[in-house]
Amino acid sequence: MHVSFFTEYLSPHKKAFTIVGAFMILESVLSLSIPFVIGQFASSVLQEPSERGILTTNIDWPYSYFITIWLLLILLQTVTRYQVSFKVNMVGARILKVLSCRLYDHIQMLPLDYFSQRKKGEVLSLISNDANVISHFMSGVITSLIPSILVASGALLLMASINPTLAMMIALSVPAFFILLKLLGRKLRPLSEQVTAQQANIVSIAAENFSSIKLIKSFSQENLESKKFQQSALSMLNLRQSQFQLQALISPLLQMLISVGIVGIVLLSALHYRAGEISISELITLLMYGLLFARPMSNLAGVYGQLQQAIGASGRIIEVFEQAPEPFIATKQDLAFKKGDIQLCELSFSYQSDSILINKVNAHFKPASVNLIVGKNGSGKTSLLNLLMRFMSPQNGHILIDEQDIRESSLPSLRQHLGLVSQDVALSYGSVIDNICYGLGISDKTDVFELVVDAAKKAGAHAFIEKLPKGYDTQVGDNGVLLSGGQRQRISLARTLLLNQQVIMFDEPTSFADSQGKKEFAELLRGALAEHTVIIVSHDNELRELASQVFELVDGTIKVSHTS
Repeated sequence: MHVSFFTEYLSPHKKAFTIVGAFMILESVLSLSIPFVIGQFASSVLQEPSERGILTTNIDWPYSYFITIWLLLILLQTVTRYQVSFKVNMVGARILKVLSCRLYDHIQMLPLDYFSQRKKGEVLSLISNDANVISHFMSGVITSLIPSILVASGALLLMASINPTLAMMIALSVPAFFILLKLLGRKLRPLSEQVTAQQANIVSIAAENFSSIKLIKSFSQENLESKKFQQSALSMLNLRQSQFQLQALISPLLQMLISVGIVGIVLLSALHYRAGEISISELITLLMYGLLFARPMSNLAGVYGQLQQAIGASGRIIEVFEQAPEPFIATKQDLAFKKGDIQLCELSFSYQSDSILINKVNAHFKPASVNLIVGKNGSGKTSLLNLLMRFMSPQNGHILIDEQDIRESSLPSLRQHLGLVSQDVALSYGSVIDNICYGLGISDKTDVFELVVDAAKKAGAHAFIEKLPKGYDTQVGDNGVLLSGGQRQRISLARTLLLNQQVIMFDEPTSFADSQGKKEFAELLRGALAEHTVIIVSHDNELRELASQVFELVDGTIKVSHTS
């Protein structure tokens, strides 16, 4: 596990860990005190004085006093364990909160390429599963080593004070314990990594299927997807079976070693007792410390298994943090936006190194103009819009806005002036007004309601919004599933118009429109967007009549086919 990387998540909790450590030390002292009290109780009942080890005190109290002290120690131990458990869990919860938030923020800042190359479930598993494994390990598992080490070493020392020979025998058995743990752990670690990977795969399948549930239902593929999920779950079950078999083997084997050790202690103690070297009370105390010593040694088996899971989870999390985020703000200067004059200069781009999609393209989109880009499917039209938004970066060439290279400008200053109305409209789970106001980043929409309505009217959305059950407060569902494609597109357009962005880009704006919708879109271009730089990607030839310039994208190159 990359401990140094996660140290910063532990440092804010030094005070809490100090308090927890104090309670753990107290609990260990209480645990070690109980066998002593039991030995004194036995000495008192049997009236058998001793002059060896920790029992040399021979306090002359009635045995009822020792019963009372015994019960008080148990009560204090219970309270102490409650405090340790509560505080450790709270520290873990705080670490999880910070780690998951930082992880979410970092993932959110990564380029679109990162998401296109990974399943949604893999990303969700990082935040939901891996972050939880790490936080639990750092707060609960590591701290549990403190009382285990204290109790084991304390019990060993106290046994040595009564009978050094027995204590030496137990100490010599400890290396065998760790050797066995190491041998079994070699198989446990790869299994833990496979289980975590398969868990991410299951989450991925569920996330993807639920996001495309309409597709599944359209082709009646519920049974097929169910079989896929069952197969993945079966693979997880088989991995779990192997993991649990190994874990189940570790525990009894270790318990067997410990039990054999206890039998040895009992046998040797009995021999020492018969030889008159120890008393009955000392024999009872030795056995109690032997049992107390066995508990932390058993706990170490569970710690080792959790360590393997934490190693795998930490590796995946660090891999994400090592991914370079978009240069969101960095040290770049803001774009000094003026008119919205856009130039593509020798622009080249490819998704794969052996296949060039856009090759040395030059184009000029003038301010207050309507520019139509046409071409076959897969010719790179939408990729040009993504390059303008800096969702992706070109391999060669430049994009200039008002004679400024957009790669030299901060992303917020660029994107606040560029509006993209995509064919694949993205809406958040919320109301209509929440989605229109999304770009404003405000919670109270009362003051901007009139502006929202005005933007909706310009986008041709106001009429159908008023007919919805709750008007602008109507919920749109997950990604707008409760709305039609055309309605979602108009809400997206209203969202862009509300921000009054100078450059408006449309990806197939009339794909969901009827004749009336196309007429309204033409009026929008001539009216509300007349002073904007408009770039349209479309197959609709009727839009040629509205365009100031028509660009044809063929075989990676672009040419002007029409200028008004």
